[in-house]
Amino acid sequence: MFISLSHSKMFLTHNMSSIYQILFLAILVFCLGSTYCDVFPTFGDKTHVGSWRPMKNLTDIKVVEIGEFAVGEHNIRDKTELLFQKLIKGETLQGYATKYNLTISAKDGVRDNIAKNYVALVVEEQIMKILHLVSFKGPI
Repeated sequence: MFISLSHSKMFLTHNMSSIYQILFLAILVFCLGSTYCDVFPTFGDKTHVGSWRPMKNLTDIKVVEIGEFAVGEHNIRDKTELLFQKLIKGETLQGYATKYNLTISAKDGVRDNIAKNYVALVVEEQIMKILHLVSFKGPI
């Protein structure tokens, strides 16, 4: 009887460690997947997770500041002197970080001072509220 009890204890201990390993792996896969695939939906959001949503208010102060940030960061990186004019179009993608796809009107004060459109992709980290300019293309 004692031998069978110890064998069942070993069997139970071995199975419990396997269950914990599987649970740990499942949690790890979920966390990594949600971090890199933007699967956290916004509460109350009725759109499909991972879909770009058009911005309704392009004159919102926060959105304008993000557009100005994109132009300023581009000027620093590429040594240009673009002057932000206004936002033409904007889309957001909610997830671990908020992504802004912006069409921006800006003038080149050095070359011709004519407003042209540019496309910028800016990412805002939700926790620290830090902006990153991912790309800036144009004029388009």
